[in-house]
Amino acid sequence: MSSSQGSQPKLARHYSAFDWRFLVHNREVTVVILIVVACIIAASLSPYFFSLANLKNVLISCAVEVILATGLTLVMVSGGIDLSVGSVVGMSAIVMALLFDAGWSVLIAAFGALAVGLLTGIANGVLISYAGLNPLVTTLGTMTIGRSVVFILSGGYAFSAIPPAFKDAFNVEAMIGMPNLVWFSIFLFVVFDILMRNNVWFRKFQFLGGSEVAAIRAGLATRRLKLQAYVICSLLASVAAITVVARMGSAFPNTGTGLELKVITAVIVGGCSIYGGKGTVLGSALGVLFLNLISNVLVITSFSVYWQGVAAGSVLILAILSDVAVQRAKR
Repeated sequence: MSSSQGSQPKLARHYSAFDWRFLVHNREVTVVILIVVACIIAASLSPYFFSLANLKNVLISCAVEVILATGLTLVMVSGGIDLSVGSVVGMSAIVMALLFDAGWSVLIAAFGALAVGLLTGIANGVLISYAGLNPLVTTLGTMTIGRSVVFILSGGYAFSAIPPAFKDAFNVEAMIGMPNLVWFSIFLFVVFDILMRNNVWFRKFQFLGGSEVAAIRAGLATRRLKLQAYVICSLLASVAAITVVARMGSAFPNTGTGLELKVITAVIVGGCSIYGGKGTVLGSALGVLFLNLISNVLVITSFSVYWQGVAAGSVLILAILSDVAVQRAKR
């Protein structure tokens, strides 16, 4: 009798510790809980939060960032980082708008936008993988160059000669009142999430980020993998630009400005390790949703927009602290 009573505290401690470790190591579950809590708080603060119009706005604001987060997840899982994605969005959007303005078809304009992403991804990948440059410094450089290229190409002007059929393709509300843009972003991140969990080739990126030395010993072409990660990331940034042009019906010189930091924050909040080797596309998408919910709550409750940066930065620091704590615990 006494032995069974004595074992109860041990069992309680065991399950308590298990539950805590489960939440720490499964960021997706943690973010889902935070999303639910944020929704409950928002609903108590504003009766308009759960309105279809408001939820639609939240999902539309998430769509472009989810596409960017998908590519950034692949890069960060492989142990890198890409600060140039916002500039790629800007360059791709302007190139596409210029081609439309010159009378080219949707197909040619889309290929032009994708070519920008392809060239930027190759440049980043070659410099980082084969020249051995630091990913942070390299992509900071291409981000700065890209932002200047946007203003050089646009001359500082906006372009709005976008074919109506192209805009309608993404803005038509196909199902349950949501535009095709939202469904397209959901389709993309679901496909990439499945691939990164189950496809052998995509899982190599996680192996690379976990330990490059081990990946080399296992016979993986690590340089080529890094190059491929940056190319895919930049191509998805161009895809995001295509959706931005369709959604806005125009392209501006400041298109994509600041997106890189916002999406990197969401990816880290969603569970991508700053050390590489850990992260999922689903987690990154949840991170995007959570940060956009915070912004939405601040807006509908009439808080100053300046608090959005404070909230996002605070969440990012907490996410990094938990990541560092997990890494120290492993040691």
